[in-house]
Amino acid sequence: MKTQSLFSSKEELSFLRPIISVRNLWKRFPGVEALKNVSLDIFSGEIHAILGENGAGKSTLLKILYGIYVPDKGDLFFEDRKVVITSPRDAVKNGLVLVSQVPQLIDSLTVAENLSLSLRQFGYMSNVKKVSKFLSEKEKEYGVRIDPDVEVWKLSYTQKQLVEILRALLLDAKVIAFDEATTLLPQTEKEKLYEFMKTFKDKGGTVLLVTHKIPEAMEVSDRVTVLRKGEVIGTVKTSETTIDQIRYMMFGERLTQLNSYGYGKLSSWEGSETLTVRNLWVKSDYGVYAVRGVSFSVRKGEILGVAGVAGNGQLELIQALAGLRRVERGIIKLRINGSEINVTNKGSTLIRRLGIGYIPDEPVKKGVSLDNTIEENVAVHPKLSKFLISWRNVKSLASNLVREFSIVTPSTSAKAKVLSGGNLMKVLVARELTVSKLALVAYNPTRGLDEVSAHYVRRLIVNKAVNEGMCAVIASEDLDEIMEMSDVIVVMNSGSIVGVFKSGASREEIERVMVS
Repeated sequence: MKTQSLFSSKEELSFLRPIISVRNLWKRFPGVEALKNVSLDIFSGEIHAILGENGAGKSTLLKILYGIYVPDKGDLFFEDRKVVITSPRDAVKNGLVLVSQVPQLIDSLTVAENLSLSLRQFGYMSNVKKVSKFLSEKEKEYGVRIDPDVEVWKLSYTQKQLVEILRALLLDAKVIAFDEATTLLPQTEKEKLYEFMKTFKDKGGTVLLVTHKIPEAMEVSDRVTVLRKGEVIGTVKTSETTIDQIRYMMFGERLTQLNSYGYGKLSSWEGSETLTVRNLWVKSDYGVYAVRGVSFSVRKGEILGVAGVAGNGQLELIQALAGLRRVERGIIKLRINGSEINVTNKGSTLIRRLGIGYIPDEPVKKGVSLDNTIEENVAVHPKLSKFLISWRNVKSLASNLVREFSIVTPSTSAKAKVLSGGNLMKVLVARELTVSKLALVAYNPTRGLDEVSAHYVRRLIVNKAVNEGMCAVIASEDLDEIMEMSDVIVVMNSGSIVGVFKSGASREEIERVMVS
């Protein structure tokens, strides 16, 4: 497909100039051609979405624009000036600021202190009082309200994202790049972020939205550029295309896989609970109770979905179930072959050897080791490496997982750090589903995955529950994910379960309980 312009004539183009131009960009990692001859223009005053499946090159392109990577070949132009960007500081000086999926903040500092530190980091003079005054001004201008004196650890995920946006405004950004920044936001909070993007655009700013979510790009963007296997497939005007056309640009023949993925749950498993939680109290990293008196049970073959706005205790609950966070009060029991085992505070090694898979909140930090190979990341699971490791078996398993999950990698002996974020997530999910014979506990299990890969992973989880009797506790800020997979949905708010819903409940009813 040929690239189409937002404008239909040279006369119209003459009124605007690209604020960023990319010309003939190439980037190669060991065994992987991440970008191949990429060229595109991003115009002032537009919302431009970059779409692509996992490993398409989206993050590589963004990291080059932000100075994290340097291209092997090609040129960058900011406002018609050829530039060399070798660090985020260079990018900020040229007017580009990044808002990432994981807020880059220091939890122990206040909002104002974090922002003041950011200014100094990028070579600007600042003090806390100046930042507080700025926040007051931006509240009136953009409707972005946040207490400058509150410590960051007390903020919700949504509020932390607001701090990142305020940082971009404070740095006088001409272009704000959002890197999968809406992935963990509930729909109501996404709508607020979309409104900010439109307001920023109306005031002359430019938004670069890197995402794998097609409906999101269609809702908010003016133009969409699609990457596939490191190449630009095309740039189209959003108002002149459809979701199906964008899907085909992204996935090509892989699109047939999406149509075959269903979640028809016909489980016939019966019996008592596999996992039982009673009156659970768990503290956060800052010593306050994040989980307050939570009780539930999950039967064999059943999937329990935990919904809620980020920061309401879901993370601490999942970590406690995985044996990674201390339980202050309450009990966690597993039923194995008819016998109950109390696993409260018994540690993650025992729990995982009993057949519990675990997908953490920060996969790169807590789930995989970037400096180790795919094979080594597979072998590290306690259930696979009890005493002696059979590397022949590990290599065979890793090869099967790479093939089954379509992991883009030069080989199973390649180090994890050469993989894209989505492919890293696939490595983690593949390993954990392999060993989760009894149960799976997961936090955002398809985070960072493109549409086809996410549907595939969800189907695998559902099929494992239906066919093998595995139970699962899935916490996710993606309510669509929870509603698609779960037999029962519980909503957490302020550390407690405030609503219980059966499969088929309305989205509006669940969201009302989430934010009440």
